[in-house]
Amino acid sequence: MAYFKYFNTIGYDVRGNESKHQFEDITNILQRVRLKLDSVKYHALFAKHMIIDGQTPEFLAHEFYGDSELHWVILFAHQATNPYYDWPLTYFDLKKYVDKKYGEGKGTEANHYEDPEGYWIDPIGVYSTVSNFAHEEKVNDSKRNLMVIREDYVQNIVAELKSLLKYNSLNLVRK
Repeated sequence: MAYFKYFNTIGYDVRGNESKHQFEDITNILQRVRLKLDSVKYHALFAKHMIIDGQTPEFLAHEFYGDSELHWVILFAHQATNPYYDWPLTYFDLKKYVDKKYGEGKGTEANHYEDPEGYWIDPIGVYSTVSNFAHEEKVNDSKRNLMVIREDYVQNIVAELKSLLKYNSLNLVRK
């Protein structure tokens, strides 16, 4: 049940030769549909899961649904539009990200200051200093709480995706 196998194809000149067009059907990865979020908001459809360092959407799809190709359902439930930045990084990748964002070796420098309730404050009357790494780690950890769609409802979501893509293909105009 790979995500892109449901997508429509379009004729595309993959060779780009102006004098001799040669169209081939390719998967239209730019096609977009929006699944109804009405069903997603009901917590009875979900099971809670804390994403452990290194767990991927594919791994969780295999664990919960027995099919790693349903990773897109995991990302949909997580409301992730970018699997690279909306999913928690591994500790190793987080360290690399902080080095790239702030400069190598600057992970321990002050990012901001907080009062005891966690509100950001000016450095005057400082209660605690939050380093660049600690800040990014907190942001990363906030992505670990996952609401997994229960297996009973997955086929409804797959059917809705297929239906929306089919409807969308009826509105495509081929030039």
